[in-house]
Amino acid sequence: MTDKHITVDSIRWHSVLPWLHLLRAAQLALRIRVLLLALASVAVFSAGQMAIHRLPFHSSYGARPSVLEVLSSKSVDSPRFDLNPQRGINSWWLAWPWISTGRPGAELFFRPSQAPASSWSTVATHWTDLFWSWLVWGIFGGAIVRMHAVRFARDESVSPLHAVRFTSRLWQSYLYAPLLPFLGAFALSAAGLIVGRADVWYAGGQGGVLLVMGWLPTLASLAMAVLLLLILASWPLMVAAISVEGSDGFDGLSRAFGYVMNRLWYFLFLVAIAFGVGLLTSYFVDWLFGMTFQLAEWSVGVRGVTSLDVWADFLKVLQLAVLGSYFWSATTVIYFLLRQSDDGTPLDQVYIPGPPPKAEPLPLVGVAASQPAVGGVIERPATETVATGGSPVSPSDS
Repeated sequence: MTDKHITVDSIRWHSVLPWLHLLRAAQLALRIRVLLLALASVAVFSAGQMAIHRLPFHSSYGARPSVLEVLSSKSVDSPRFDLNPQRGINSWWLAWPWISTGRPGAELFFRPSQAPASSWSTVATHWTDLFWSWLVWGIFGGAIVRMHAVRFARDESVSPLHAVRFTSRLWQSYLYAPLLPFLGAFALSAAGLIVGRADVWYAGGQGGVLLVMGWLPTLASLAMAVLLLLILASWPLMVAAISVEGSDGFDGLSRAFGYVMNRLWYFLFLVAIAFGVGLLTSYFVDWLFGMTFQLAEWSVGVRGVTSLDVWADFLKVLQLAVLGSYFWSATTVIYFLLRQSDDGTPLDQVYIPGPPPKAEPLPLVGVAASQPAVGGVIERPATETVATGGSPVSPSDS
């Protein structure tokens, strides 16, 4: 029996290891037109934050400076997830679009023990911050996803203006996709409210009703915790689904929840890989911009020039735009990989709006289509008029 040897000439590593596509996320994020759109998103998001701070109902408790105010600050010792002006942008800013929505959402449910009771102004402020984050990242983040998706799937370019127009038509979908499960979490909290009020009314707040009915708010809170975690993990995928598929919020919500729940460990693995690639990208950009500013000081011949501080702040904003662009490029690639793993959709499939269908001509009535009129004129048979009756009679009848 002759032994058969199989020779492998080449291996398509991206087919064997699809997660290698995440290495391309940094390349997608550093394109010039995408960075311009990311810069616009930073400016619009921060301008909206400053406008919210000036609203009549804005609460001073827990108020934080806008992104641009933090970037231009020289004395703010920012905590985790924030910029430290003395150290530059730390690694947690890789997820700052996600944090900008998660923070106001978390403050609606969780309040520190030393914090005062929530007033209507505090609640209104958190809801305004949350809606503004959803809207900005739906339109601008979705537009960045759109540009990344078309480049990743078809190797074609989409202009920033075209991408923003595409996502602006779907702005309602970007809002109600995360809003529906968020309201569902509040509906689950009604179980605890009902049991708590019943304990106050019937047991005087001594805990008698809670001892018997405490299982109801406990189970409802467990379901609420799972739902909030799902929203937190899948919100970027909702934006990606709507932008890639050109669908509505219900489709984006179902796809994001389905991919996370059906491919949870694969999803966590992809997030870990994307975060590692993002760290390398962040360190490279931080080193590049640091060297840029040192060369600028050297070229003018004076160190510590105050006039260059404005341009140092611009470099920080540009660095933040790079990190925001990378966040959405990694989200786009993760969505494509999860979609391929869950339902077998090819990686080169993305929704491209086509021209409207042409209107078909109306069918001829009373005349066979196979016997068109000669010269475009339909000839009618000759008729004769009967003198006595005046009604027309065809020659065949006479």
